[in-house]
Amino acid sequence: MRNVLKVLLRIIAIILFPITAGLYFIWPSRIFKDRMSKGWNIFWWITYALTALYCVAFKVLSCTVFILLAIGSAEGPSVSRDNVPAPDYKTSEDFYKLTGVEFPELEMVDSLFHDEIYIYYREYQFVAKEGLSDVFYKRLERACVTDSTHWEQMVGDQTGYHYEIYPDQVPVDRSRGMCDRMVKGFDGKMVPDWDGYYITVDVVNDTIILRNIASL
Repeated sequence: MRNVLKVLLRIIAIILFPITAGLYFIWPSRIFKDRMSKGWNIFWWITYALTALYCVAFKVLSCTVFILLAIGSAEGPSVSRDNVPAPDYKTSEDFYKLTGVEFPELEMVDSLFHDEIYIYYREYQFVAKEGLSDVFYKRLERACVTDSTHWEQMVGDQTGYHYEIYPDQVPVDRSRGMCDRMVKGFDGKMVPDWDGYYITVDVVNDTIILRNIASL
């Protein structure tokens, strides 16, 4: 019972904190009541009321956002196969324009929609109709050297090849010079704009995974 009372008292203290802190604005009008004009007294009361209201509103908003994020985290990401739009890139020519690497003829085997609170994305899984050849893997290895800004070899728990681009236009056609959208950095130089929409392609085992990702 005593522990419950302590928790309740702490919650009350947190809620009342902006109000008690705001008393600092009132004290001058109380201490110097005889010396201050009526206008100054009204000023301190209004200042206190606005400060307390702002702090309480901010706390309520922060707690609401925290609770919603906690609920979303507890539920975990959602995955759906219903009503996933057709991909913008589905043929070997489309993938060449997107990545700058020649792909074999592809066949889509699955499509999903992921909602992970902070990001949501459409995922499309493809397989090569005649399998992935050694020639194709050599192209990927060469791309990791000649286009290391976008291509890299995956290491760790999952091995394969990863491609990532923050397109300045969609659909992407790198054969026409399209590339990453750019913004001015802190040093004044142009750098890729890593906020917002981007596209990835992963080659893992015999599966090619295309993702259209929007970060919040």
